[in-house]
Amino acid sequence: MNISAQIKALEATRAAKAARMEALAKSAVDKGETMSEAESEEFDTVDGEIKQIDSELVRMKRLEQLVGQRAAPVTRIEPTDEPTRKGAEARSSGPTIIIQKDAPEKFKGQNFTRMVIAKALAHKKGGLASGWAEHRWGKTNPMLVAILKANEIAGGGSGSGEWGAELVQADTRYTGDFIEFLYSKTVYDQLPLREVPANVVIKGQDGAATGFWVGESKGIPASKADFSSVTLGPLKVAAIAVVSNELLEDSSPAAEALVQDSLVNASSQRVDTTFISATAASAGVSPAGILNGLSGIASSGSDSDAVRNDVKALYAPFIAAKNAGGLVFVTDTSTRKAIQLLTNQLGQTAFPEIAQNQLLGDALYFGDNVPSGDLVLLKPSDIYKIGDTGVEVSISRDAMIEQNSAPAGATDTPAAAANTLTSMFQEESTAIKVVRRINFAKRRASAAAVVTGADYGTVGSP
Repeated sequence: MNISAQIKALEATRAAKAARMEALAKSAVDKGETMSEAESEEFDTVDGEIKQIDSELVRMKRLEQLVGQRAAPVTRIEPTDEPTRKGAEARSSGPTIIIQKDAPEKFKGQNFTRMVIAKALAHKKGGLASGWAEHRWGKTNPMLVAILKANEIAGGGSGSGEWGAELVQADTRYTGDFIEFLYSKTVYDQLPLREVPANVVIKGQDGAATGFWVGESKGIPASKADFSSVTLGPLKVAAIAVVSNELLEDSSPAAEALVQDSLVNASSQRVDTTFISATAASAGVSPAGILNGLSGIASSGSDSDAVRNDVKALYAPFIAAKNAGGLVFVTDTSTRKAIQLLTNQLGQTAFPEIAQNQLLGDALYFGDNVPSGDLVLLKPSDIYKIGDTGVEVSISRDAMIEQNSAPAGATDTPAAAANTLTSMFQEESTAIKVVRRINFAKRRASAAAVVTGADYGTVGSP
């Protein structure tokens, strides 16, 4: 397929996908409602595919232009015999351009991890990050090499029509891979919490005013309504991983995965263990867990009847607050599996819908960082979170690192560190740091309830 044919095929594919987006939007408008979760996910997916096609079209059209400029005019001599004529026609149809694509990733986020390693090697041994990437992965990851070069060579631009613009868009998939891997490890990022801007005071009513029946000539009792306000400033969860340069230079996928996992796991576990907890807020450092200030409800037993009774107990405060719509369950992996294994006296599965992550009609989310034996009922729309700016990655081979879980150093109150500092330069190591700025808070007191000590596993009544 020549360049022109590839451009036409891409344009046809783009038109089909644009028509699908229009159909999804029109369907929601015709029904007078917003898109369903599945429709919204498909709409966003198709939108991302169109952006990739647009980037490819810019690149292909630029190639077509360059090929046209290089072509020199020739005098065509028509062959007289049929085989020669057909061969000439085939050759004159234009060059066939093969666009090399990246090889499939062996694990999620491998491309992003390789970008980090290439930059770390450039720090350590000198040269350009793109040179290291091209030397090690040029054949399997040409897009990665192109992205790194785009940041090293002047003259390109991110505006529409400028060369290099498509690389700016392509770069988001490497960062996106990393962020997606982090999100899949946390309950916090799976929940559809209410997103709000940072540093904005949100005022609300936290208690209802009361009206009274009043007799003739009697005084009207005074009514009082409770009000509250919520302000969310950006806080940060961070982790530093120190790895030897020998490990960093190991080109096997296992070494790359180790570098990534050491960053992802540290961040994801900290987010979840704080979010689903009763931990109090630390001013300017960390938010309060959504279970803070709640009195846990003791589980009523271990059979399927106990599960139903516990769910009733969880619903009670929401019903009393007239706030029982749009609720979801959150629990640990072990408790979810225990509920899934419950059977009645006939040996039938007591809660078959849990295989689809549903429990008695409500969605169920689970994760290994949720406290064991906790069955939480919460309303995602009553929990605020600030917009997530993504993960910032920093690399240093010269830093002095205080490798301690409770470092003594602080730039706002400088003092001699109580712990020995480790030199990355002297120890032939590289420090990789990730920082993610987030914050969350309950919108109202009735945003969550929790059953504690859940230990299900006995045959129940039919």
